[in-house]
Amino acid sequence: MTHVQGLRSTVAWSSLAALLLAGTSCSTENWTAPQAAPQTAAPARRAVDTDTVARLTEALTLVMEERDLWVLEVEDEEAGLRLSLDRRGSAAPAMVMAPAGTGSAASGPAATGPSASGPAAGTSAGPATASGPKAAAPAKPRASTESPTAAAKGGDMAAGPKAAIADEFHPDNVLRADGTRAEAPAPVYGGRVIVHLSSLPKHMNYVTENSAVTRRMLYETHETLLHQDWEFHDLRPRVAEGYTVEDILVLQPGVEESYPQAKALKVRPLDFTAPFDGFVLFGQVEKTGGGWRVQPQSEGGSALSGPVVVPEADTLAVELGAVVTMQLREGVRWQPAKGDADGRAYDIRDQFVDARDVYFSWLLYQNPEVNCDEKRFQFVKFPDCEVLGPLELRFFCQEQYFQSLTTLGTSLTILPSHLYDLSDPDNPWHNPNADSSEQALHINENPHNQLWIGVGPYQVTEWSQQYVEAKRYPGYFNPDDGGYVDVIRWRYIADDNTAFSAVLNRELDFFERVKTSDYFGAGTERKEFTDHYYKGYKYLGTYGYTGWNTHRDYLSDKRVRQALAHAFPFDEYLRTAYQNLARQVTGPFPYASEAYDHSVEAFPLDYDRARELLEEAGFFDTDGNGIVDRDGWDLVIEFMMPSGNDASRSLGLTMQENFGRIGVKVEFAAMEWATFLDRMKKREFDGVNLAWVPPLESDPEQIWHSRWGQPDVESSNNSGLRDPVVDEMILRGTRELDHKKRQAIWREMHAYLYELQPYLFGYNVPQKFAMSKRIRGFQTFAIDPGYEIRRWHFTSLDEPGTRPTR
Repeated sequence: MTHVQGLRSTVAWSSLAALLLAGTSCSTENWTAPQAAPQTAAPARRAVDTDTVARLTEALTLVMEERDLWVLEVEDEEAGLRLSLDRRGSAAPAMVMAPAGTGSAASGPAATGPSASGPAAGTSAGPATASGPKAAAPAKPRASTESPTAAAKGGDMAAGPKAAIADEFHPDNVLRADGTRAEAPAPVYGGRVIVHLSSLPKHMNYVTENSAVTRRMLYETHETLLHQDWEFHDLRPRVAEGYTVEDILVLQPGVEESYPQAKALKVRPLDFTAPFDGFVLFGQVEKTGGGWRVQPQSEGGSALSGPVVVPEADTLAVELGAVVTMQLREGVRWQPAKGDADGRAYDIRDQFVDARDVYFSWLLYQNPEVNCDEKRFQFVKFPDCEVLGPLELRFFCQEQYFQSLTTLGTSLTILPSHLYDLSDPDNPWHNPNADSSEQALHINENPHNQLWIGVGPYQVTEWSQQYVEAKRYPGYFNPDDGGYVDVIRWRYIADDNTAFSAVLNRELDFFERVKTSDYFGAGTERKEFTDHYYKGYKYLGTYGYTGWNTHRDYLSDKRVRQALAHAFPFDEYLRTAYQNLARQVTGPFPYASEAYDHSVEAFPLDYDRARELLEEAGFFDTDGNGIVDRDGWDLVIEFMMPSGNDASRSLGLTMQENFGRIGVKVEFAAMEWATFLDRMKKREFDGVNLAWVPPLESDPEQIWHSRWGQPDVESSNNSGLRDPVVDEMILRGTRELDHKKRQAIWREMHAYLYELQPYLFGYNVPQKFAMSKRIRGFQTFAIDPGYEIRRWHFTSLDEPGTRPTR
């Protein structure tokens, strides 16, 4: 049977090969793939000769051209064969889609998505069909065969947990006729890789800098308590060597005196809108005949000394998975720190991660003056933490929360107490009398926010307006995962055209914002490119959007926002800007996740309906100047975007032209990145053009809850949305531990948000990249950024700075 996803189609070999072998031709008129006949036993394998493959390729070429399919895969696991047809004429045996890093023409430098990274959300995306004119005059398809036991392709098929192919797009690693790949050359150690940055963050302290770029650099320079595996998406110990998860039983008020081991804790059980002071018992909570049995699973602190049975009458609520005890790994060494503290030089070495570091890193979110509002929402759910020993802590969540483990494990940025905690005697700025304001200032403006001190395999050694450089740190606690190269340089080039010129001049090793026109056209066919680089793509959950400031009077009415959606020519823009190779999104969840509701239909282009909606909202052109107005105010929208971004400007020009048809004027406000972010956080805009880089599953509270949309709160809710229905959905979803039930809630929220239109939702676009042929070990993952630099390596000792061993 046929499954079409994007512009890729997969067809059962038995359906088509059987017809071809029988002499049946494939007609392109009203063609659909035939259903394979049901079988009660596995059929005998049938040899498929090269002539049959050639005839089938020729027949299916016509089908692909008529149906605008770019890649057609015919596979039969039982025959051990996969036939891949590709109309693009690219060297890579995989589909290529739309501009890298440009998200919806939204894009510009991408802000990070919600800070938590949860387990895989699955890949139940419904089929999408391709339409519109062809992207380019394609070459005749080339066929290749691949054993079905080989790892699955990357790109848009890379969302699910599985092993990732190394160097999938490298020209020396393409599939051969027998379905195998060439043996990979042995890696060498050392050397330097240069990776492009389209935006330069203020610094690398992810507590206060909510940037996707910061998060990506920290993957190589720092570690978290747990790590979400790039390929299989499960959580694995990193700085922590183990953990224990327990439930809490909330006692009815007034009965705590009967339970001397009860712990006082701020809690918020279901049906309570605000936290309150209660008493709990924790452990493994199980239902008994007349109540609940609490069996301790950990020791120390306020843990029970033995099992306790609590009658139903004494029980207010049971909250599952709300207590997490972390056991830290011994011997995790902080990178050395040098500097000057108020005129006193310091050189700190041989400091190790301990419970004090982790406790302080959790506690700082309770300080309202620390600039962490974009992440605070997660950590305020944890009102208490017990230090059980030098390497052990226990965290308490106020409620049942689906991301209690991932919040602590992957979202908590561990800061060195000896550099950030003013009460730590080892801190060069030690001040035991510092108040909360002084402590917050020390975190917000710490000199090591840029010259980062972490526990990763690479240490930041240089920070300038041109690049950030990190060098191998020999004291990394896990040398087997310590990377191959000695130096990573992230080079900042704001303009994409300038960056591509740097590629052609061999000044960059990796660039992931190749334009469609360069990818399909002469840019990547030039000798300067083909001699030294290859091209490929990676497909994430990134989506571009234009956020409307709902605090503005004229944008607070959803009818105005809906009118703008009806006036934007999504289909035409998809064809002209992305050559039909992107996917329009209708909601805030990753396109390939179970949370994304594919049944939601996009608003059609309808200028008449858009004008009706504006009139319903009270907007008419009363003075005949071509701009609708209300109460004497013309409807003029300032479109704010990062400077130097062609995709954002292209989107803005399309808005300007088409919104003008319904009497809405659009004015541009392009600004450099730091100013752009500052104005966005303060909501000093009408419409803001950006992209989210969401994890596989995250807590939507950060972006959509009313408490983070208040005028005086700087948060990721940049549209300032405040809606009680959305708040209720978030509460239900974040408390739901059953994966499938939670995804159903997110789909409900998806549909509701699209109706509200706080964003003009844009497109989900794979990122097309250029990679130096000298580098091997590149893999694409579903988790942002879609690669891990510490896996990259050179293979020739002719490369400067390389050596045979670590």
